[in-house]
Amino acid sequence: MKRRIAPWLCACVLLLSLAGCNFFGIPEYELTVTVEPGVTGTPASGVYAYTELDQVEYAYTPVDSRHTVQVLVDGGPEDPADTLTIYRSMTLLARLFDVRGSWKVTFYVTESTAGNEFTITFSGEDILGGTFSDDRGYHGTWDAVDGKLNFVFSDLGQYKYAGELADMAGTWSNGDVTGSWSAVRAD
Repeated sequence: MKRRIAPWLCACVLLLSLAGCNFFGIPEYELTVTVEPGVTGTPASGVYAYTELDQVEYAYTPVDSRHTVQVLVDGGPEDPADTLTIYRSMTLLARLFDVRGSWKVTFYVTESTAGNEFTITFSGEDILGGTFSDDRGYHGTWDAVDGKLNFVFSDLGQYKYAGELADMAGTWSNGDVTGSWSAVRAD
């Protein structure tokens, strides 16, 4: 008695053998890069094809050294120079960091674990400095130079905030009272 092999079994064996021989190839993905004015670096703006698990080095700097570069990969912040592992199609945006707009600030007093919050709106004609107001009615001036952010209240004690622009976090002081702060975009 002869045995017949089912056609679907033959197809499965053929597909498995082809897959083992890399017949279908390594997946290929696109990296879409946008480099905005005021930023220089590599890779340049364009659409690039990479295979899965390729390592892509990137590095961006501001044309004006007083500015700060912000790199976003698929909308999330990354370092201005790093290596990207390709495992799907991705977008990379390199632009100047512009703090202008509304931010939700959370600050802590050094001896306390309870956080306090306010919303601050930075405005100005340049990304290097200007004025601000908060939702409590207070005002002051700010500057964002060389990767550092400073904002000082003009009508609220001696409150001074300083920190890293790219992290939007740092320390604050009001005379002898100190603490830490961080902020996330509110708009």
